[in-house]
Amino acid sequence: MKMKMKMRRNGFWTIGFVGAALLAALAFSACGSSSSSSSATSTTAPASTPAAATTPADGTVDVVLNEMNIIPTPDQTTAGEVTWNVKNTGSVMHEMVVIKTDKKAGDLLEGDEPSEDGAIGEVADLAAGKSESLKLKMTAGHYALICALPGHYQAGMYKDFTVN
Repeated sequence: MKMKMKMRRNGFWTIGFVGAALLAALAFSACGSSSSSSSATSTTAPASTPAAATTPADGTVDVVLNEMNIIPTPDQTTAGEVTWNVKNTGSVMHEMVVIKTDKKAGDLLEGDEPSEDGAIGEVADLAAGKSESLKLKMTAGHYALICALPGHYQAGMYKDFTVN
């Protein structure tokens, strides 16, 4: 009978020891997790990296058109000859009109249609899945990129663009 008691006590102490060890391991891993997070934060790319990627040296802008977005990469360029590589990744026809204007791209609506005053070029009626390039001489200033097909502009298919 004393044997059973002794085993029970040893079992109790073993469970207590294992439980304490598990709690300590959890506490240490939580601390390690916390320090891992802070080290991950310190290894993020510097803020200047995205800005450096926004202005290409060769004057090329890749543009994706889809429902209902115009996504230029980069979102600005330098003055001079600019090649616009436009791809329609959407499922319906789109276009891209490049307009030099002081107005924000979202402020061009006149009645039911966006104004194309100041347009310097466009890729018109680009079918789904198709691509087209456009070369334009561009001066410094603000530009609006819009899709003027019926309802597309009103659905938010426009983007501000800067030429430095």
